Amino acid sequence: MSIALKEVGVTVPDSPEVTLLQNISFMLQEGSVTLLIGHAGSGKSTLLQVMSGLLKPQTGTITVDEQPIWLKPMKADPKQLLRFGLTFQFPEQQLFARSIAQEFAYSLRPYKLEKEERDRRIREATHALDPRGVFAMDRSPFALSGGEQRRLALATTFATAPDWLLMDEPTAGLEAAAVRELLRMLRERVGRGGLVVATHDLDTFFPLADRVLVLDHGELVFDGSPQELCRAPEVLARAGVGLPSCAEASVEMARVGIAIAPDLLTPALAASAILAALREAGSASASAPAAGTDAARVAQPPRPAQRPAPEPPAPQAGWLGLDPRAKWLLYLLLAIGTMGQQGWGSLAVAAALVGCSFLGLPRSVLGGIRKIATSYAIFLIFSVALAGIQFSPLGYSVDNGWSTTFILTRLFVVLMAGCWLAMSTPYSQLVQGLNWALKYLYKVKLPVASFSLAVSFVFRFIPLIMREWQQFSMIVRARGKASVRPGSVRVRDIPALVVPLLLGMFHKAEQMTVAMEMKQIDGTTLLLRKNTLEWERGDTILVVIALIAWVLLLFT
Repeated sequence: MSIALKEVGVTVPDSPEVTLLQNISFMLQEGSVTLLIGHAGSGKSTLLQVMSGLLKPQTGTITVDEQPIWLKPMKADPKQLLRFGLTFQFPEQQLFARSIAQEFAYSLRPYKLEKEERDRRIREATHALDPRGVFAMDRSPFALSGGEQRRLALATTFATAPDWLLMDEPTAGLEAAAVRELLRMLRERVGRGGLVVATHDLDTFFPLADRVLVLDHGELVFDGSPQELCRAPEVLARAGVGLPSCAEASVEMARVGIAIAPDLLTPALAASAILAALREAGSASASAPAAGTDAARVAQPPRPAQRPAPEPPAPQAGWLGLDPRAKWLLYLLLAIGTMGQQGWGSLAVAAALVGCSFLGLPRSVLGGIRKIATSYAIFLIFSVALAGIQFSPLGYSVDNGWSTTFILTRLFVVLMAGCWLAMSTPYSQLVQGLNWALKYLYKVKLPVASFSLAVSFVFRFIPLIMREWQQFSMIVRARGKASVRPGSVRVRDIPALVVPLLLGMFHKAEQMTVAMEMKQIDGTTLLLRKNTLEWERGDTILVVIALIAWVLLLFT
């Protein structure tokens, strides 16, 4: 069984100019243990998602046993998905069920196993990763400690017994005993399936691996054995990756005149080599320092080439370059004008004006708006269906349904105006523009400080919620083996998504609250911050356009 990637390329969705992976080609055979290493942001996690069928590459092909993973433009082969098991960098975030038994049941449900086989897999997975017996099946996963939750998440993946196990930083946050148990399990898997590990923990995984792939800014810069990589430390230096201990030890030993090979991957091999070198040195220890200086010069890895200094950012164009005070004014006039409309014709005019505000925004922003609109459309359909129901006599009121449709559509137009403001304005400028508008009310002793703080939080959380949704929808698809369009979730998987999404949001809110307390920030502080905005001619033009649009809505 083999997995092959040929000229795979991945770019940021709706932003093809930003490359995540570029021309990645390699083939992995069954029973191999492969390490993915590289600096943070080099593309390791993206490559694992491509290999597991979660992310479709824009260019190139990926096959398992010469069969393509992607059968349709945006859907993967369900049979191929079952052959992969992916553990994320923070696997404890994928927990959602009320009990540990339900966590295992969710991961194993796509495999349709008999009860005996399902129980056997759960026992083996928990025995390996639960040395202290804390994984009681009726216990809540949220009652476990952080390290225990991480082991449970790994166990739910191990229980699926995938042909290819893909792991993203599996030892992060694990204590030494758990790391040893994890390595024991991985050694037992050797020969029974493929293993790919993205890691910075070179000392732990180098002795286990038989192949290493080094990524640098989305490109594959090395493909070989761990021994070959240790003999070419300049590759790691150029890729911004630290040396493994075996290579560092050889460098330091060379400084004192003791030359040992840099590819001794275990402490036992290194100890034997050091002992042999000391015996060989013998009475020549007096001349060792001089020789050591030359040896150290040879063994010392070259310094990474200095990258050219980044060019200063280009001035922002379009909506992004306008003063947030002008955009706030445009948003308020559009919202007020829209809420005053009482007919479908005038509401269509308001919707057209709001739609014009999205012209010139990046395609990635428009993609997010499309998802919001789809969700709101579903909400509108259910609301209209419920609003028209009559119980005495039983029937449906078309007038009530039509009235509800108009009200919700009007709110949707206002919502789109708010989304445009949030997505076309950096958060710091958004807050500055709001504070500029409210500080005059603050001078007349109106309680606007709390309002300023609340609005700031709301607009801060709009893009945050969208990012969290994308992250957790990928986790649900990885565990549920759903062959659906990337970024979408099946209805039955929504409970699995909502719990970790809310927990993630609460965690972010707690972090923001602690940060504000440490900086002693409140609504009044926000209002009194120094204004660094500059009003330009384009902002005046925008205000004039906003006033014209408001007058138009007023008379329609």
